[in-house]
Amino acid sequence: MLKRSLNILWRNNPVTRIVYARAEKEIKLIALSLLLVLLSALPLVINNVFGLVQPTPKFLVYLFAGGALLAHVGFLVGLSAMICKNYFR
Repeated sequence: MLKRSLNILWRNNPVTRIVYARAEKEIKLIALSLLLVLLSALPLVINNVFGLVQPTPKFLVYLFAGGALLAHVGFLVGLSAMICKNYFR
């Protein structure tokens, strides 16, 4: 029962769906970058909405900044690779 539930959870996981989708690698990289920025912003958003810790911890801000930086780099790499692949053959 547990193995079946974990298997269903694994197949319905957004990251798994992106990785195993029938899309180009560049599109997958852009989608994973978007998911990264959303996941890195989630703790900061939860803290600000519910007011769990006041003032906002610097760790949450740095986590969001680092995740956003990596996501933007991934987005630019994916976009550049897509442009090179489609226009400079």
